[in-house]
This record gives sequence, C-alpha cells and structure tokens, in this order.
Amino acid sequence: MTAVYYVLGALAAVILMVITHELGHFLAARMVGVRATEFFVGFGPRIWSTRKGGTEYGIKWILVGGYVKILGMDPEENVTPEDWPHSYKGVSRWRRLLIIVSGSLVHVILALIIAFLVIWLIGNPILTNTVGQVAEVMEETGEETPAVRAGLQPGDTILSINGQPTGNWEELRKFIAGHAEEEVVMEVVRAGERLYLSVRLAGTESGRGFLGISPQPGTERHSFLSSFGETGRWFLEYSWGVGYSIYRVFNLSTFKQLLGISPPTEERPMTVVGITRVAGQLAGQGMYYFFNFIAFILLFLAYVNLLPLPPLDGGHILVLLLERVTGKEIDLRRLYPVATAVLVFFALLFFLTLRLDITNPIRLP
Repeated sequence: MTAVYYVLGALAAVILMVITHELGHFLAARMVGVRATEFFVGFGPRIWSTRKGGTEYGIKWILVGGYVKILGMDPEENVTPEDWPHSYKGVSRWRRLLIIVSGSLVHVILALIIAFLVIWLIGNPILTNTVGQVAEVMEETGEETPAVRAGLQPGDTILSINGQPTGNWEELRKFIAGHAEEEVVMEVVRAGERLYLSVRLAGTESGRGFLGISPQPGTERHSFLSSFGETGRWFLEYSWGVGYSIYRVFNLSTFKQLLGISPPTEERPMTVVGITRVAGQLAGQGMYYFFNFIAFILLFLAYVNLLPLPPLDGGHILVLLLERVTGKEIDLRRLYPVATAVLVFFALLFFLTLRLDITNPIRLP
C-alpha cells in the first residue's frame, strides 16, 4: 500500500513540476513588468476561474499540468499601443531572457533543495566494510569460497587487509580485485573482538581477485554545513547523468528499441506512466532513492527545456541571441515549420515510449 501512495505522490509531483515551471515564467514576467493574461492549472474547458490584476487564474478539467500566457509572446496576438510597454516584445531582450530561463531555473532550484534536504536529513546510502552476506560456493568451480575458508561471518567488519586500511566497501573491493591468488591477512572486528584471519583469495576468469562476500548497507550522515558541499557534488554528478540521458533520447539505439527492432533496455526514455511505476519501485528501497529520482526528473526537464529547439524555451533563447547578433527582429511565424517538426518528433517519441511503458515496463533489479 505504501508503494501505491508513492506512485500517486510521483504522479502529483510530475504535475506539480509542470505547474512550477510555468510559475517561474509567470513570476519573472511580473517582476520585469510584463503582463501575464492567463495562468491555468490543467487544460481543456474551464472548471473555475477568476480575474485579478489583469490576469485570469483558474482550473481546467484535464489536470496534467498547466500553462501561463504572456502578453505578446504569441506572434499572432495583437497588442494595443497602450499595452505594448507591458508585453513580451515591448521590453528589453535581457528581460525577455529572464522570463524564458526562469521556468527551468525554478526546476533547478527545486532539485537542489530536494537534494540538500535528502542529504542533510536522510543521509547518503553507502556500502560499508561490514560483511552483509557470505557466499558458500564459487559458481565457476563449485568450491568453497575464500570467505568460508577464512571463517568470515555476517556482521564482521574488515578493518584492513595486509595492513592496508579498508574503511569502506570500495577500498575493500579494489584491494580484493587486484590481489587474485594471493595469501592475505584480514584484520576483522567481530562482536567487539579483534581477529586476524588468513586466506588465499581466488581468481576469476577475468583475472580479478574474489573473496565471496557482499557488503552491509549503511548511511553516511552530513552536518548542515557539509551538506552544501555534498549537494554541489550531487549537482555535478546528476547534471552529467541528465546529459547522458538526453544523449540516450536522441540515440539511434533508443529508436531501435522504441520501434521494436532491438529488445528494450533500462536505458530508454520513460513517459509519466513509466516514471510513476519506477517511483513506486524506488519507494520500496527508501525515501532517499524516491526523492533523488524526483530531483533527477526536475533537472532533466530543466535541461531539456533549454535545448535550442523551437518551441522549447531554448528555442526562444536562440532567437534572442540571433536577434542580438544580427540586430534584426525575427518573425517567429517563420519558425512554425521547425516548431511543428519538433512537436511531431516529441509526440512520436511519447507514444512509442508509452507503448513500451505499458507492454514492457522497466523493472529495477
């Protein structure tokens, strides 16, 4: 039942992501003196609306996001001379740029806030140097694992091997991998008692060392101040991950999966259906993974919207840059064919991805 709540929460979060993006545009427009004529939650026929300060606020029936209508941003809209100073075209380019980037900026800020709170209040999950499980036999040979021969037990903490400290799982794993077929002495703490266990590590077919243990998970806690630095590290790491994900969206192998030419993998795009399903699976692994996934989606939406493609926000930024370089106003109506092609592409991508999300959903290990 908890996973169901997380799925519903993820669905609500996706809708909220769209609304907060539009809210960023709306607040920036108000800040630079540009009028927003409409701000609606949802699409389709109106359920309810009210007008205040020249803006109509309301709710529509199809609750899958929202939108804000900026005066003069639509090239087909006629703006009266008295309204021109408060329209999108009636302000300087840097003010227009602020309006455009604010939607993605809100998503980046929200992602950073979520990441910071998760790191500070929940902590980062880590793999420790404490033994979680001991494998009985080696799959390749059927013989006892070195861990069994050494007498290792779940709960043992391996402090060092051959005098080299192993303060976490990564240090332990690297040492074992690099010392195949070698006799080693492990310094172990078991129930408060310090032990020294001697064993010969096995070797795999790839030439890596093998002991036969899996780590016990733990949590790395951070102070309020140190959480800022850790959040910066998170931001760089996840921004790289978003960049790779965007690359995967436009990769030929992805379209082979979507078209059924090659079998689908976990490295493919997802619709809101797939996102909520994965969020439900991550909910079973803990709040850290769930909220990190939400923060990742926020970053993904922020960066995708900044791609230099009409009608995305990045397309508007590209127009502003071209106008600044050429000194000429660009008629956005001339970009309609490009914008239409981009929308058709994303619509095709959505329906092909939705088909896989329904017929062959991603299941985390």
